[in-house]
Amino acid sequence: MVTIATKEISNELMTAYKNHKLVLLETVDCTLTGSVAAVNDDEAFIERPAKGVMVIKLGNIKKVTLLK
Repeated sequence: MVTIATKEISNELMTAYKNHKLVLLETVDCTLTGSVAAVNDDEAFIERPAKGVMVIKLGNIKKVTLLK
Protein backbone atom coordinates (compact mmCIF):
# COMPACT_ATOMS: atom_id res chain seq x y z
CA MET A 1 0.00 0.00 0.00
CA VAL A 2 1.36 3.40 -0.95
CA THR A 3 0.96 6.04 1.74
CA ILE A 4 1.49 9.76 1.41
CA ALA A 5 4.85 9.43 3.20
CA THR A 6 6.11 6.71 0.84
CA LYS A 7 4.91 8.72 -2.17
CA GLU A 8 6.91 11.74 -0.97
CA ILE A 9 9.98 9.55 -0.41
CA SER A 10 9.53 8.06 -3.86
CA ASN A 11 9.35 11.56 -5.39
CA GLU A 12 12.53 12.65 -3.59
CA LEU A 13 14.35 9.54 -4.78
CA MET A 14 13.17 10.09 -8.37
CA THR A 15 14.46 13.68 -8.21
CA ALA A 16 17.85 12.40 -7.03
CA TYR A 17 17.84 9.80 -9.82
CA LYS A 18 17.04 12.35 -12.55
CA ASN A 19 19.66 14.83 -11.28
CA HIS A 20 22.37 12.18 -10.63
CA LYS A 21 22.65 13.17 -6.94
CA LEU A 22 23.89 11.11 -4.03
CA VAL A 23 21.40 10.43 -1.25
CA LEU A 24 21.73 9.84 2.46
CA LEU A 25 18.96 7.49 3.61
CA GLU A 26 17.94 7.06 7.22
CA THR A 27 16.13 3.74 7.56
CA VAL A 28 14.63 1.89 10.47
CA ASP A 29 17.84 -0.15 10.81
CA CYS A 30 20.72 2.04 9.59
CA THR A 31 21.96 5.04 7.65
CA LEU A 32 23.45 4.61 4.19
CA THR A 33 24.76 6.68 1.31
CA GLY A 34 24.62 5.93 -2.40
CA SER A 35 23.10 6.85 -5.73
CA VAL A 36 19.60 5.89 -6.80
CA ALA A 37 19.70 3.08 -9.38
CA ALA A 38 15.89 2.68 -9.68
CA VAL A 39 12.61 3.22 -7.86
CA ASN A 40 9.42 1.21 -8.27
CA ASP A 41 6.09 1.09 -6.40
CA ASP A 42 7.41 -0.07 -3.05
CA GLU A 43 11.20 -0.47 -3.38
CA ALA A 44 14.27 1.67 -3.97
CA PHE A 45 17.46 0.29 -5.48
CA ILE A 46 20.50 2.12 -4.11
CA GLU A 47 23.94 1.76 -5.78
CA ARG A 48 26.63 1.73 -3.12
CA PRO A 49 30.30 2.06 -4.12
CA ALA A 50 32.18 -1.23 -3.71
CA LYS A 51 29.08 -2.91 -2.26
CA GLY A 52 26.74 -3.13 -5.25
CA VAL A 53 23.01 -2.50 -5.37
CA MET A 54 20.92 -2.66 -2.21
CA VAL A 55 17.12 -3.05 -2.26
CA ILE A 56 15.20 -1.10 0.39
CA LYS A 57 11.46 -1.04 1.00
CA LEU A 58 10.12 2.52 0.80
CA GLY A 59 8.17 1.94 4.02
CA ASN A 60 11.46 1.38 5.89
CA ILE A 61 12.92 4.76 4.87
CA LYS A 62 12.42 7.48 7.48
CA LYS A 63 14.29 10.37 5.82
CA VAL A 64 15.96 11.18 2.49
CA THR A 65 18.68 13.84 2.23
CA LEU A 66 20.05 14.88 -1.17
CA LEU A 67 23.82 15.38 -1.19
CA LYS A 68 25.86 17.43 -3.66
